[in-house]
Amino acid sequence: MYQPSAIGLDLIFPEKDRTSPQAITSFYKRFFNISSQITGLPAELQDNDIIFAQSLKNSNATLGLYLSENKVFANDCNPLPYNNVNLDTFNLKKSQYMTCDTPQIRDAVDNFGFLNMSADEDGMLRRIPLFKSHGSQQIPVFALATLLSIDPNFALLQNNSFTFLGHQVKTDEATNVLLNNYHNNWYKKVSIVDILNGTVAKEMLRGKIILLGSSAVALHDQVILSNGIRSLGIKVHVTFIDNLLRDSFLYQPEYFKYINVLFSLFMSLLFFYLLIKKRNSTILFLFIGVLSLSGVMSFSVLAYFGAYISFAYFLFPYLLHFFLVSVAYIVIDTYERKAFSEELNRSHVALLDSMVYVAEVHDIETGTHIIRTKKYIKHLAMSLYNKGIYTDYLSPQIIEMMYRTAPLHDVGKIGIEDSILKKPGKLTPTEYKVMQTHAELGMHIIDNAISNYKTNDFFIMAKNIAHHHHEKWDGTGYPDGLSGEAIPIEARFMAIADVYDALVSERVYKKPFSFEKTLAIIKEGRGTHFDPVLVDAFLEIQEDFKNIAQQYSDDTQS
Repeated sequence: MYQPSAIGLDLIFPEKDRTSPQAITSFYKRFFNISSQITGLPAELQDNDIIFAQSLKNSNATLGLYLSENKVFANDCNPLPYNNVNLDTFNLKKSQYMTCDTPQIRDAVDNFGFLNMSADEDGMLRRIPLFKSHGSQQIPVFALATLLSIDPNFALLQNNSFTFLGHQVKTDEATNVLLNNYHNNWYKKVSIVDILNGTVAKEMLRGKIILLGSSAVALHDQVILSNGIRSLGIKVHVTFIDNLLRDSFLYQPEYFKYINVLFSLFMSLLFFYLLIKKRNSTILFLFIGVLSLSGVMSFSVLAYFGAYISFAYFLFPYLLHFFLVSVAYIVIDTYERKAFSEELNRSHVALLDSMVYVAEVHDIETGTHIIRTKKYIKHLAMSLYNKGIYTDYLSPQIIEMMYRTAPLHDVGKIGIEDSILKKPGKLTPTEYKVMQTHAELGMHIIDNAISNYKTNDFFIMAKNIAHHHHEKWDGTGYPDGLSGEAIPIEARFMAIADVYDALVSERVYKKPFSFEKTLAIIKEGRGTHFDPVLVDAFLEIQEDFKNIAQQYSDDTQS
């Protein structure tokens, strides 16, 4: 009636029809032992499969097959009445299993093609193989098989090229072709119900290639195309047929792959050169610019020349090399920052030593005192840290910082006049008041450094030590009369170290006390002058204090 040039059924009928009158009467007899008969039907209408097979035979239709590595349905498809083609020079994808129609339907036609296609690794369908192998047979894809039902003759040319119906198609070594997908509105769809009702104009289908299939989502016959659109499998076959008849398949020149990789390598070397030259802004600008330009060029070549240049051949090496260059940059930058930080720390220590040296020049008694007190603090703090005491405050970094900042505890003495600082006798109340101001003078000196730089933990700790190392646990110290844990912990450490060293060392106004007497004074100050926790820890490592005092006595060189 409609006289199409070719018909392809994107369907598989692997089981006998169960709605045939013959199948229904057999069902009741087999399961319920009921003998029934549908009367009034001639014998040729008793089996729907026979009717369907006869219709297929008269229409020269093409049927579908399912090729896979897994056995999805147990039916025997061999042998197929399909002519073998010699494609030994190609690396065809091999399929171990085949699902096909029932023998009754299969024997009615001569044309078969596989329906299922494999997506790329990213889940998108871009290419279709013209042929796959099953056993000793090479089977065409369903869309190509439908075209071969019009003219089964084709030629294999050089350079992996074929001619079908006068159209030349170039493939890769696996006979893959790249689809040129169309917009969804391009596809012409006709309902089978309208055809059966005769409401479709004959001119619409006459001489056309007709593919019949199902749009039911439950059949899972859907793929994702390279443009990200989900499409039915039958549309893919329609696209294939139109691409072939219009000579509009995309192609992918092999040499473009190597050009992309080489260009990516060149850009990577350029990035590395710019990295060495520290042209960071140029690297970023070049990276974004080349990435954008490559995308524009890829789409332009595809739109105007039909050449598909996979962005991945450039993008993956490009991003990989850029990543490696970035890692190299991070490593180099980290090394340089670390070197700079270490240099800065050395500068801080050198500056600190210079300030301490000024104090030493002004007060000759503070030289080895500075060395001893910072070592006392480090030993005492490590003892507490190792026992898990004051771990909310103490850490290896904090302990090291206390060690570095401890020498600044008496930096304020720079502002005390020599007549008071070096007085051999006991200070008068007025002179003692002046001496006490060294704590606030030290705070102001370090505050000045903070105002000219910026606040950080090093300066804060140094200020706390200089300002509060004469505070007492019971609140009777100076300059602010702080008590208990209101006194910064670094100042509490400094207090016990400073007093211990003052007692065991000779001063212009006193002879050194014995270690036993010094120990008794420290114990007496537990909970009044000193933090009781620190005193307890001190008593456990008192020998360490004694060894430090002896090793770095005023008679030795630091």
